[in-house]
Amino acid sequence: MPTYLAHPLTLTLAPCSPRGVYLRWLTGISTWEAFLFSGDTDSKTEVSDATDLATADQRATVALRRAATDTLTVRAGDLSEAQHQALSTLLDSPQLYRQFPDGSRQQLLVVANSSASRTSGDGRHELEFSLKLPARNALTH
Repeated sequence: MPTYLAHPLTLTLAPCSPRGVYLRWLTGISTWEAFLFSGDTDSKTEVSDATDLATADQRATVALRRAATDTLTVRAGDLSEAQHQALSTLLDSPQLYRQFPDGSRQQLLVVANSSASRTSGDGRHELEFSLKLPARNALTH
């Protein structure tokens, strides 16, 4: 005879850690994976040449806009072969998000040719890659 649950089941979701970078991504087999990159992170801002406007007599040039691209480099170490393979699926994921402790998400892109992988003598793996953050809003930054 089957046993039935007499009361509702309550699930408690733990918030992601405020330390590190918590990523969620869609894999090639349409499942969502997540991982907390708690290792060292580096952020970088690359500023491009300004878009400018020159007066007709070329006496004055005014910068109209200066585009900036923000990137974030994340690292994970001491990974087993299986963990390394699972994390490597995010490098070609069509959807990649950074999730913040408040539950909000930010869509990211992996920077082309930015990934590096190392294997130590004892078979442990390290993975490092850079992420392109969304364009800045000139009104708020």
